[in-house]
Amino acid sequence: MHGPEFQFLQSIGILSGLDDHLIHFLASRLHKKKFRKGEHIFFQGDKVSHFYFVEMGRVEIYKSDMDGRKLTLWFIEPKGTFCLATLHTPGAFANALVIEDAMLYTLKEKDFDDFVSQSGEIATRLVHCMSQKMELYSTMVNDMAFKGILARLAKMLLTYQQLDASGTTICKLSQGDLASLVGTCREVVARSLKKLRDDNIVATSPSRQIVIIQPDKLKKLCK
Repeated sequence: MHGPEFQFLQSIGILSGLDDHLIHFLASRLHKKKFRKGEHIFFQGDKVSHFYFVEMGRVEIYKSDMDGRKLTLWFIEPKGTFCLATLHTPGAFANALVIEDAMLYTLKEKDFDDFVSQSGEIATRLVHCMSQKMELYSTMVNDMAFKGILARLAKMLLTYQQLDASGTTICKLSQGDLASLVGTCREVVARSLKKLRDDNIVATSPSRQIVIIQPDKLKKLCK
């Protein structure tokens, strides 16, 4: 019989297709923990001793400084994992904040190491996962250094676009979320969105969501 932990782990991309005995090995060492919205899992500089799997909810990984400035690196969605990069470092390079009530599976550092040692395929998959994260991080640094705020905002609107029930292309992120992703303040994002609305590139729905009218023009702004 395969329990819920087994079935959940099989649904995660980096684990999909692994031999059953490897999934069972991992499932037997997981611990489940609930986190409330607004609760920090860890802070920047903390020693991280667990690897995390998100079963439900949403986690924001962000950096901050002493002046309260904030830069969101990425959001971890259900079936996502995090802490691969910081598990063997002296301290976390970012904060982990629960932004929707979450249920997480945690794996202790030693159990993580024991799992990786079971198969070379596991190690290879984790290296690929780390490489993808490093590519994202490198792209973010490049954008922050060489692109203006409007270009960065356009990119985030395209990155987080989705279709609503009526088939309209929207971005559900708040202005505060966009400001954190772009690396600026909410007021600057508000002014930039006004310019995009004036140019008929985006609009605001009755529910205050951002409607993307001309994605091609947003793509041009990203360059």
